[in-house]
Amino acid sequence: MSRTPMFFVERFDDNTGKYELQHPIVWNYDHTKQIYADLFPYNGCHELFSIVEEDGTPTMHGIHRGLPNDVSEEIKNFYNEYCHNDKFSYLPTVRWFTYADMYIYCLENPKVLDYEAMDMQPKGEEKEIFMPTPMETLKKRVDAFLDVMDYWDWRDDYSLIRIIYWIM
Repeated sequence: MSRTPMFFVERFDDNTGKYELQHPIVWNYDHTKQIYADLFPYNGCHELFSIVEEDGTPTMHGIHRGLPNDVSEEIKNFYNEYCHNDKFSYLPTVRWFTYADMYIYCLENPKVLDYEAMDMQPKGEEKEIFMPTPMETLKKRVDAFLDVMDYWDWRDDYSLIRIIYWIM
């Protein structure tokens, strides 16, 4: 079953005193207008979704619920336009965590159980099978976005970078 993830990365700017969206601007598919690039356009990553929705094992620490009061205007506007319409019968749960928490999770859990592969094993031959943590896929996308936006300086701001998301 496919799900629709909405992931955003923002970084606190000391000069403005605000969080700012850190998404490169790209052309849309028919090259008629410029839009923000999708941070995580993949809709079938259920292993990652279970981690960030707090259902995964091992548990990721540092996940907060709710749209932060100081969220960037772009994310606030997108959430209001995307979620507050007649298309959806419910509002998704907004969650967020810092880059630092994501990094710690990846370091502490470089591999996680691969339940799908374990379910495919012949009866009587069951053993634990591991796969690279799916959180690493998201981290690499965040790294790429931050490299585009500010190649050098972002690596000193792990606690000032946050990933805001909801999954429908």
